[in-house]
Amino acid sequence: MKIMKSVDKKVGDTIYFKYKINLPKKVVEDSKFEGKELEVVFDNGRILIKKE
Repeated sequence: MKIMKSVDKKVGDTIYFKYKINLPKKVVEDSKFEGKELEVVFDNGRILIKKE
């Protein structure tokens, strides 16, 4: 997996980006997080995705 950077919009001279990550289908289905609001935390060199 990798984190992908894509242009979201450009307003004047400012460019806004979104970061996307593709998750394995099985992981998403097993987590039952699809369609839920999630919180992302960077902790000790790891990116953690958790349910709020």
